[in-house]
Amino acid sequence: MLFILKDYQGDAVGDTLRNLVDACEFYHGASKPAWSVALTATTGAGKTVMAAGVIEALFWGSDDFDVTLGPGAVVSRFSDDP
Repeated sequence: MLFILKDYQGDAVGDTLRNLVDACEFYHGASKPAWSVALTATTGAGKTVMAAGVIEALFWGSDDFDVTLGPGAVVSRFSDDP
């Protein structure tokens, strides 16, 4: 990764990745699959950098985060900022 995550950012990335793994497991095992995962933080916390860390770990792996979601991973970004 181009940026070194601050401790709280690394914690948030790890939590988000674990939530994504839980969501995938729930999705594949539920009779009515529905799940969402959101990354939220205060202004200036580095949400864009944290999201980049999550995306990088999803698609290219990471030495810091032990997560494998497979080749079907999809990322969709929403923002209220035009």
